[in-house]
Amino acid sequence: MSDLPFDEKLRSAYRDLDLLRSGWRPDATIEAVPLDGWYPVSHRALDLPALAGWADHPRLGKSLITTSPVLWIDQGRTIARCLSRWYRLGEARSHVHHVPLAGWDDIEHLRDRLERMR
Repeated sequence: MSDLPFDEKLRSAYRDLDLLRSGWRPDATIEAVPLDGWYPVSHRALDLPALAGWADHPRLGKSLITTSPVLWIDQGRTIARCLSRWYRLGEARSHVHHVPLAGWDDIEHLRDRLERMR
């Protein structure tokens, strides 16, 4: 999914956000990149939250990465939908219980912000 044009990434993200709004939740079979030692950060170019951590990224290989903006993260902090892809959240750095969930599930607000990124 990482090499898709921005508009296709956006359509995929909208589809997943619509599914999440309807009550669907991802299960263990969803394709997701593992992210370990993760912690919240601000996306440098955008005013949206992101995650940083160690991943075996499909395009970047095994490295410390910063994700695209986080669009949704589950209450258990085990999986996150970022603009580009899903991430399966593994071992977190300390203090992640302070990761704010408020606002990350405001799907209509996220749609508006994503539209402005075009």
